[in-house]
Amino acid sequence: MAATKIAIMLEKKFILENLEKATCYKCGTSLEGAKLVTITEAPIAVVAHAVCPICKAESMITITPTGSGIVPVQSDLTGQEFKKFVGTNAVSYDDLLDLHAALKKQSIWNLLVQKEKKQVKKLRK
Repeated sequence: MAATKIAIMLEKKFILENLEKATCYKCGTSLEGAKLVTITEAPIAVVAHAVCPICKAESMITITPTGSGIVPVQSDLTGQEFKKFVGTNAVSYDDLLDLHAALKKQSIWNLLVQKEKKQVKKLRK
């Protein structure tokens, strides 16, 4: 158990070291102290959503044993939302056709209200 804790600590230390070296694509400052939301973790890589502590620019950062890479994010999704949607099933053509048919019968607002009512009923059970 102690060896596992040490390995995790080393991983966190490695991630922090890479954040210090990484710079914001927008203002060029270090991402040390950036708000970080881990999206995926694997033994060989960590992918995270980072928010620059200075200018608040958002990036996706990949950290591997050989270094790190940064890609700017042009999205209105938060780090938690990225994490939520990673690994979900893609929307199929059938899903789109079903939605199109439903929208012919009712407005989107009515469909959303119905869905919300169903979710409230599930929570009450």
